[in-house]
Amino acid sequence: MHATIQELPAILEAMADGIYIVKPDYTIQFMNKAMVKDFGEGTGKKCYQIVNRKDEKCRWCRAADIFEGGATINRELYIPIVDKTYDLTELPWINTGGQVSKLAIFHDITTAKACEVKLKATEQDYQRLFEHMGCGVFISSREGKFIDANQTLVDMLGYASKQELLEIDIARDLYLWSEDRKKFQELIESSGRVVDYEVNFKRKDGQAIPVLLTGNVRYDQDGNILGYEGINVDQSQRKQIEKELEKTRIQLLQTEKMASLGKLAAGVAHQLNNPLGGITLFAKIMMEEYDLEEGAQKDLDRILKDAQRCSEIVKELLEFSRQTSRNIQPHDINKAVSRTLFLLENQTLFHNIQVQKNLDPTLPHPPVDIQQMNHVFMNIILNAADAMEGNGKLTLETYRSLENMDKVCIKITDTGPGIPADILPHIFEPFFTTKQEGKGTGLGLGLAYGIVEDHGGSIRVNSTPGQGATFTIEIPLTRPENGV
Repeated sequence: MHATIQELPAILEAMADGIYIVKPDYTIQFMNKAMVKDFGEGTGKKCYQIVNRKDEKCRWCRAADIFEGGATINRELYIPIVDKTYDLTELPWINTGGQVSKLAIFHDITTAKACEVKLKATEQDYQRLFEHMGCGVFISSREGKFIDANQTLVDMLGYASKQELLEIDIARDLYLWSEDRKKFQELIESSGRVVDYEVNFKRKDGQAIPVLLTGNVRYDQDGNILGYEGINVDQSQRKQIEKELEKTRIQLLQTEKMASLGKLAAGVAHQLNNPLGGITLFAKIMMEEYDLEEGAQKDLDRILKDAQRCSEIVKELLEFSRQTSRNIQPHDINKAVSRTLFLLENQTLFHNIQVQKNLDPTLPHPPVDIQQMNHVFMNIILNAADAMEGNGKLTLETYRSLENMDKVCIKITDTGPGIPADILPHIFEPFFTTKQEGKGTGLGLGLAYGIVEDHGGSIRVNSTPGQGATFTIEIPLTRPENGV
């Protein structure tokens, strides 16, 4: 650039950027008004005295490259004495006579740099928020590819890395049913936004994940649809909680029903005990003290047997209503199950039933009333044998609960016809029976339910018609607080 100071155009003086010209001996030969405003008047002084307020060259000075090599240098430079950042351009200025000076243009970018720092901080904040949100967040194209996704979504869907997730086909690999992708597109493009859309996503391993999907359409500057952005909230835990609450609600209803019927049963049983005792007593007296005809003897014998049968029913009613005392001690459940089988296996009903025992020899001993638990085992085993009509396979297992190591489990499985779906919810209800009249009181499973519940445990049944039934009893290893 060839010029003299006198030839500088007025525009150079009026420029908003600071400008100065420095001789090879570092003396300032020109400063425009903007430069003077920032650094003060310095014409005739050394440049480092003005720019750095020191008597030695600046450590960042590259004037020699310009004076000797004619280089043009552009860089970003922070100058502490004015607390400003400049975009500094330095280039050769050739004076009359061929002497090379340095022309420096100081473009103030302090405000721009501050905005850049704030923008970068905002971007970092956004990225942290994006990555660490407790729900899955994604940006996708209209064609069905992820553009970006946060780590929560990566983990939720079971992928090893974000890159692996970004490579999947959304319609095929994300939605459990591909038609849901089409429904989502139709909904979101018709209104521009979808809120709490219930849908099932699919993990990498194929497992379904229920989610609530909220999304917006992404547009370009011309209003064309680019794709979508969305937030997914995993509903797996909520669904599980709802399932457990429903299960608890049913159990509470069953407990209330059992408690009410228990009180009724206790009242009826006590009212029946006295007249039954009288009938039995006087029937025996008549049989022992009177010389009766054979027909009368048979009639009295029948009366006595029916009265005894009624007494047994009363006993079950009292047991059902929990009016009898209990003796809670640690007991060997394996021994109890084996003893029950020993008492039953010689009966005619069991002659064609194959019995398989898988009893855990390391099973801890839970605190139970063993007489009551024997009643539970015998009732369920007899029901299983009846269901198989004396022909099938009976499997008994004991093990420590895998879900809760503080419980022991007893599983009794038969190969009978199973329990119809309409009957299954009622099997633990008192007086409910599917047996012929005179062959069951309907108190057996209701009584078993009450005994197990009284021990702080649970009893449940799984059955598919035609595939048998499985009763699972869980008993805690700690004594229940209700004092049974």
